Amino acid sequence: MFENEKVDMRIKYTREWTFEALHKLLLIKPFNEIKISEIIDKAGISRATFYRNFSSKEDIVIIKVKGMFNDFHKTMLQFYAINQPHDETHLIGEFFKRIDEEEKLVDTVVKSNLEYLMIEGIQNIISYYNDRFYELVKTNKKTEEYTMDIVSSSCWTLLSRWHKTGKEETPTRLAKIYLGAFRSVYIALFEDRNL
Repeated sequence: MFENEKVDMRIKYTREWTFEALHKLLLIKPFNEIKISEIIDKAGISRATFYRNFSSKEDIVIIKVKGMFNDFHKTMLQFYAINQPHDETHLIGEFFKRIDEEEKLVDTVVKSNLEYLMIEGIQNIISYYNDRFYELVKTNKKTEEYTMDIVSSSCWTLLSRWHKTGKEETPTRLAKIYLGAFRSVYIALFEDRNL
């Protein structure tokens, strides 16, 4: 789920330069038209260096997204080692703030049509912190899996829309909107019902 990968500084810089190169190229042409040779030239790395770090141009985005989720998870572990919040409000608020800070990454994910990576990352966060705060649906595993799919997809849809429309709301305000909507839907669907 979450990796504790120790990365050599050279690898870290190479990955960052390559991501920056891809992001800049996406400003002028669609992802599917960008060639690896263009990324290599823009990043100032050799073909051998590229293939030591990535297997494809999609890999550039995959590694960056996984790194963002790993960093977020480490931050939350440190917070929860000291604090014992009673609900998921802090977790969601901090995640929305992180997405706000990761504008280049979000933009690259959207333009690369790799949004499923964000949904998978959100699912991992929900799965990890599920026992701490709530059981989404207490009836059976299959129903819970479907509900987690709905929650993670709706979270990413909201964040993606927020990003595309200029982020008018603060991350804190957006988290409150999300939590309010999620709680309303949950109550409407599951309160006092047996599934």
